[in-house]
Amino acid sequence: RAVIAYKIDRISRNTDDYSQIRILLRRYGVEIKSTSEYFEDTPAGRFMENIIANVAQFDNDVRAERSIGGMRDAVREGRYVWMAPLGYSNVRINGKATIAPNHLAPLLRKAFEKVAKNLQPVEEIRKNLITEGLVNANGVPVSKSHFYTLIRNELYTGWVNKFGERHKGAFEPIISEGLFQYVQFILT
Repeated sequence: RAVIAYKIDRISRNTDDYSQIRILLRRYGVEIKSTSEYFEDTPAGRFMENIIANVAQFDNDVRAERSIGGMRDAVREGRYVWMAPLGYSNVRINGKATIAPNHLAPLLRKAFEKVAKNLQPVEEIRKNLITEGLVNANGVPVSKSHFYTLIRNELYTGWVNKFGERHKGAFEPIISEGLFQYVQFILT
């Protein structure tokens, strides 16, 4: 009996995980076979199998490092390259990923303004805004916990906080920094 894969890295790109999978399969008398890489069940063959698994992890680690480096560079340029929060959409400007306000931005601004007035409970504000169309990406009304997350998110002021760094965004803020700070004061 055998598990057949095109390449070892299709089973796992992590050497520890690959070793655990190999041990588990061997316990049940199952071998791992690759259609594009040859190794035997000998000391030299197992050594080659380990080298192939290590190369897969090395490749994966290099890709991850480059990806994180690219995200850091984007943050330093003031771009937000992750899933856009409610009120923003992921867009490309000059071929580069960032975010821009969408049709929900006015409702988010209204949420901050109503909380700042401090005339009604935050939960009542949330429920009222839901009747006006405040829903998440799946069309589901924004939950209480998600609403609090939204009104505590400094990204709406145009600041990006990632990787322990804080940079002014090159995208349009939905609210002013003053309004954000006042809402934080009200919430505490």
